Amino acid sequence: MVSALQVMLLKIKMRYAEGIGLDMKANINISIPKDVEIILNRIMEEGGQAYVVGGAVRDAILGRPVNDWDVATSLHPDDIERIFSFARTIPTGKRYGTITVIIKDMPVEVTTFRGEGQYSDFRHPTQIAFLSDIIEDLSRRDFTINAMAYNPYLSEPLIDPFDGLGDLSQKLIRTVGQAERRFAEDPLRIMRGIRFCAQLGFKMEENTFKAAQAHHHLLSRISPERIRDELNRIMIVPDPFEPLMLLYEAGIFEVILPEELSQQLTHASQLAFKAIMLCNAHGVLRLAALYCCALAHQGTRAGGDATNSQTLELSDKIMLVEQSLRQLRYDNKTIRRVTQLVSHFPMQFSSDKDQAAYQIRKLLGHLGVEDTFHLLELKRAYLLAAGQKEQSERIAALTSMAHEILARGDALTLSQLAINGHDVMAAGIGIDDPRDIGKALKQAYEWVLRKPEWNDKMLLLSKLKELYKGNDDEQKK
Repeated sequence: MVSALQVMLLKIKMRYAEGIGLDMKANINISIPKDVEIILNRIMEEGGQAYVVGGAVRDAILGRPVNDWDVATSLHPDDIERIFSFARTIPTGKRYGTITVIIKDMPVEVTTFRGEGQYSDFRHPTQIAFLSDIIEDLSRRDFTINAMAYNPYLSEPLIDPFDGLGDLSQKLIRTVGQAERRFAEDPLRIMRGIRFCAQLGFKMEENTFKAAQAHHHLLSRISPERIRDELNRIMIVPDPFEPLMLLYEAGIFEVILPEELSQQLTHASQLAFKAIMLCNAHGVLRLAALYCCALAHQGTRAGGDATNSQTLELSDKIMLVEQSLRQLRYDNKTIRRVTQLVSHFPMQFSSDKDQAAYQIRKLLGHLGVEDTFHLLELKRAYLLAAGQKEQSERIAALTSMAHEILARGDALTLSQLAINGHDVMAAGIGIDDPRDIGKALKQAYEWVLRKPEWNDKMLLLSKLKELYKGNDDEQKK
C-alpha cells in the first residue's frame, strides 16, 4: 500500500524532473566557505551527490550569519572517511551516517542521505536506511525552512521540495508533512519550532500549532537536559514575549514546571512575560524573572481551593523554584543564583536614603555586584510590566545609588574591613571565648555597612574594645 508521504514525494520528484516551479530558486546564490566547497567538489569527483543542507541554507537565504555548515551526501560514511583521509575525520555519529570532516580547523558534518523508521525514544529512529535520493532525505526533516539543499555547481542549485523558500518569504514555521507525525517522532520539535519563531521573528503555521497543542504532553518523555537547552535559547532572544506566550498557549509550561508553579503562571503569565521581555537578555536574570511568577500571584497549595486553602509561604515557593531548576538539570551555580534572586524579590527598600544605602551595600556584599544589579533590574521590570512607573523610577534611583557606592569604594564584604581576626585578638577580644572574634568582626561589618567612613582600623578597634568592656562590666554586675 502506498502511503500519502510516498505519493507526495512522487509528485515532488515529477515536478522537479519537469522543471516546474523553480523560477525563484534559480536566482538563489549562497556564498559558501572555501573549505565547504572543497568538500562538495571532492564528493562529486568521487561520483557522489553533495549538498549544503539545513540551517546553513535557511540562514544564508535570510542574510543571517551562518555558524555551522552541514553537508548531505549520497556516499556511505565509510566512503567519506576514505576520500577525506588527507584531512581529519571524526565518526561523530557514524551509526546514523554522520562523519565530521575538518579542513583547516573548520568542522563540517557530512551525513549520508537517510530514511528513518519509528522513534522509540522520541529522539533517535529505531532503523536507519541510507538512501541515494536527496528529496527523500529532506522529507524526514522537521520544518520546511530546514528542508532545503544547495549546491552551487548544479543547474538548479536549490532543492526545495516542501516550499521552504515560500515559508521563509511568509515568515512561517511549518512542518514537513503531517505535523502530528513530526511531533510524535520527537516532541522536542514543538519547542524547536517555537524557538525558530523566537529567533527569526516568524509565526507558527496554524495547523502546526494545533498539532503542538495536541502533542505537548509528550514532552514529559523528553530528557530534561534537552528541554532546558531549548528553554535557554528561547529565553535569551531579544523579544521573548511572543514565543513565551506560544509556550504557554501550547501547554508546555504545564509539562516542564511543577504543578504549583504552572498554576501560578496561569494567573500571572502576561505580567511575567512582559517582565522577562523588559529584562536584559541574560540567562540567569530572565530565568529568575520567569520563576518570580510564583511570587507575583498569591496562590494556593496543590489540591486546595479558593475558599479553604493554606497560602504557600515564601520558603515553600523558593523550594518549588529550586525543585523545578533541579528537575531541568540546571547546574548548582545557576540554581543558587536564581533562587537567591527570587527569594530577595519581595524585599522592600526603605524610603530613608541612609537606610536604603545600607540595604544596597548589604546586597552587594551578599549577592555580589552582578546579581545585585540583576535584582534591581528584576524589580523594575515587574513594576514597569504592572504599569507602576513611579515605583519603577525609585528602583532606577537605587540603581544609580549602587553605582555611586561602587565608585566610592565602600567596604561591602568582611574581607574588605580595615581589621581582621588577628587585630581583634591583639585588642584582647576573644581570648576567653574565641567565638567572640567572629562576633566582633560581624559587628564591625554591620557598623561599616551603615557608616562606610568608619572603616578605619583604630576607630573600629576602639569601638569594639568599648563594646566588649561594657559587656564584661555588665556580666560582672
